[in-house]
Amino acid sequence: MRFSAGLTCLSALLLAACASAPGIDRPVAVDPAYAAREAAAAKPADRCGPKFISDQLPAALVSIMGPVLDGPFYPVCARHDACYGLQEQTQAWCDDRMREEMMDICAAGRTKDSFGGRLCRIRAELFFDMVDNAFGAYAYEGEAGGQITALEIMDAPRGQFELCATVRNDTSVLQEYILDLRAASGHRVDRAPGIKERSVRAGETAVMCAGTTGSSYWSLKRLTGPVEVRLVADRPDSIAIAGDLVIVDTRLVELEAFAVD
Repeated sequence: MRFSAGLTCLSALLLAACASAPGIDRPVAVDPAYAAREAAAAKPADRCGPKFISDQLPAALVSIMGPVLDGPFYPVCARHDACYGLQEQTQAWCDDRMREEMMDICAAGRTKDSFGGRLCRIRAELFFDMVDNAFGAYAYEGEAGGQITALEIMDAPRGQFELCATVRNDTSVLQEYILDLRAASGHRVDRAPGIKERSVRAGETAVMCAGTTGSSYWSLKRLTGPVEVRLVADRPDSIAIAGDLVIVDTRLVELEAFAVD
């Protein structure tokens, strides 16, 4: 789990006192040959917590804080970092295995309904949430990608236009997408979601819809040619606040068949 995020780092510190079951390790069974390659890819610095901890703080402080952050999950986090480094599996696969292994440690170390068991699971979910996002994709060192696999014209009021795109993330990392609808002039007609981006994990699909129905300006009358449907991704190899969007797929939709008031 190697990225810089002050808020998640603080959250991890706040939960650092949540005791669990030190010394218990319950790795998920994987192909032995893969496990050997993953172990060979491991680095001494692999551990729980953001890379900020090991890179920015004095070594003496890291030696004190590291075990507190790691808690009972050190071997799990180390495998997770090695899984990212090896890049034979997707980010989602690495993240899901990490969560399963942490939950197994919680189950083995505490009774299911105990206070300690609940705290352990809260901590495990927090660690999972710290990587199952765009920061995890950045740590994995993924690239932007994805495709529009289907377009469906939706029912809309007469004189309006609405479509939904099935978007597939065919990359190895979580992608943050925008569906951008453009007129023939190049002007934006609509975008979905309206704010932020839609997160889609590696190998998964999502349906995103855009059109003129929510616009006070655009209608079929104002669309004088085909509309361009753009699938735009927020580059996972960048953590810039702006300027890191890239078009990964496009489609043209002809509008002649639609009635115009």
